[in-house]
Amino acid sequence: MSNELSLIYSDEAIKEFGDALRKALRLEEIQDYASLIEIENAEKPEDFAEAIKNFLRRYESSARRLGLKRPKQESLEKMMSLVDQHGVRVVRAALISHALLRKEKE
Repeated sequence: MSNELSLIYSDEAIKEFGDALRKALRLEEIQDYASLIEIENAEKPEDFAEAIKNFLRRYESSARRLGLKRPKQESLEKMMSLVDQHGVRVVRAALISHALLRKEKE
């Protein structure tokens, strides 16, 4: 199980979405706490997919305006594949953990 967890936490798709969620939370122009709450409350894969869709919709409008890097399509597909393989709880925990990390450059 722990090897499985380390693979999920180290997955580039999780890191990429975690980085985008971190920016959405910390940038004063965005402060998208609604997405954090929706992702945290997702229990089923359909709920998680809906929360990610809402997050991407909110993030997209700010990303264009602020010149932020958007998560790639491949990362979205990989993250949802991880949900199918390992469940929402583990992927959700990994995503939120990456979002709440403090980066050295911040």
